[in-house]
Amino acid sequence: MKIINARVFIDGQFVNTEVRFDETGITAIGNDLPDTDVIDAEGNYLYAGIIDCHNHGGWLRSFAYGEEDEFGTYEDRVKFLVEKLPEVGVTTVYPTLGGTQYERIARTVREIRKIRGKYEGTRIGDLQFEGVYPSLKRYMTANAVSPSKEHSDWLVDNDYSDVALFHVSPDLPGSMEWCDYMVSQGVDPTVGNTEASAYDVFEAADHGLCQADHMFNGFKAMHHREAGAAAAVMYDDRIKAQLTCDGYHVDPVWVKILIKIKGIDKVYGVSDMSDASGLPEGTHIVNGKKITAKDGFIYSEDGYITSGNMAINQIMKAARDRCGLTMEEVGTLYAENVARCINVTDRGKIEVGRKSDLILMTEDYEVLQTIIGGKTVYKK
Repeated sequence: MKIINARVFIDGQFVNTEVRFDETGITAIGNDLPDTDVIDAEGNYLYAGIIDCHNHGGWLRSFAYGEEDEFGTYEDRVKFLVEKLPEVGVTTVYPTLGGTQYERIARTVREIRKIRGKYEGTRIGDLQFEGVYPSLKRYMTANAVSPSKEHSDWLVDNDYSDVALFHVSPDLPGSMEWCDYMVSQGVDPTVGNTEASAYDVFEAADHGLCQADHMFNGFKAMHHREAGAAAAVMYDDRIKAQLTCDGYHVDPVWVKILIKIKGIDKVYGVSDMSDASGLPEGTHIVNGKKITAKDGFIYSEDGYITSGNMAINQIMKAARDRCGLTMEEVGTLYAENVARCINVTDRGKIEVGRKSDLILMTEDYEVLQTIIGGKTVYKK
């Protein structure tokens, strides 16, 4: 199978070339490739399948474990997400488990491990833990604890083989030893939801902390007399930064400042979708509360914006149209940098030998076709 007449995104630019693939992976890139089985892209845009490594759910379903509800069992809800996400271009999703409901997190880890690979659709990738060890006051609960080897081992049943990113606040007691332990387990320590100073973060980076959870969100506001965690992330080249570019999570000026200071190769795009994302315009009931979806955002009953409502392909469009990024910058952030920044080498870029996970999009990021493992799993 080969794709012709596409603008193919490779190494930060669009090129006119053909891409041949089968179920084993991408087998050739070039012109006039021999193959009689052809997909004609008709001038549309071909990207590597998107790895959304910060996703809590969507369309009223969550990756966090819960008992049976109007949408069925927990497995029913995850199956729905796996089958729905190809429509927005996500070919691998990292379920992001957040907060300090530790029993629920531990149960979710066990349930996801049972479901992974069971259904056709978006691949369930590794896990990201967010807000598990917070120090920022608005994320603190009576359950919150400081990081420790023993506590983290319990959360994951002593198995870190499918854990990619694990949050910590480096101002908490024991965080440096905890970072050392995460690194020894092949896990990237991630800073976020924190009151930490820049100096706490620099010290944690000495112990292997190398990622920033959705940059600027969950960080103290910056002040010229106080060097906080956000300043450390911008300054320290050892730390890669997640970023949501919908124009709400982060003001477009800050999006551009971060990219300019760190360099675009150390910044990668995430959706931060929640169960209250991906909803049609109008009023909904989520977790017993009335919300309104309007203009790409979710509003509480008293009129406050509580989250974004966009799926990742819509965020890519907003990154261009609201934040003023070029299509090359958008493609770099969302279709190549995720793999680069979280050290994934078998997918996340159009390159011979990588998995044949591909998405065909219009100029305005409408998904036309999603290919996972060489098979079309969604076609508009």
